[in-house]
Amino acid sequence: MSTADFGYGPGVRHQDLELDEEKCWALLGASGIGRFAFLASGRIQVFPVHYVTLRGHLYFRTSPEGTIASALPQRGVAFQVDSAKPGSQSGWSVLLAGSAGSVDEDSLVTELFGLDIGEPWAGGIRDRFIEVIPAELTGRSVFLA
Repeated sequence: MSTADFGYGPGVRHQDLELDEEKCWALLGASGIGRFAFLASGRIQVFPVHYVTLRGHLYFRTSPEGTIASALPQRGVAFQVDSAKPGSQSGWSVLLAGSAGSVDEDSLVTELFGLDIGEPWAGGIRDRFIEVIPAELTGRSVFLA
């Protein structure tokens, strides 16, 4: 007998839970690698970046002349992190939507260079910090019931 005979499909045993803002920030703070989505040359671009959170904002480094820096400042950007465990059919996802721009304040740049942030994987000089200012933060967890 298949699941279709019972009137439900393969995902029926899964539960999903909306994550509150505190849990979303905790997951963002624990990950370190995420995806930055923005508009450049009329197309949506999504780049993986190492990042850090600080005082309710998110920061990462990029090239001063690269695709990201050239497209900013910009509203309507997004940043996403997630984790999936196929063996237990569970996972979570956090999405931050807001605006982004270069960090120009010298004292903040110095503070950010002093934090434990992973080195960018892309080659070349990556000394321009980008700040993502959240307008909305949402998250979801999915697991077997």
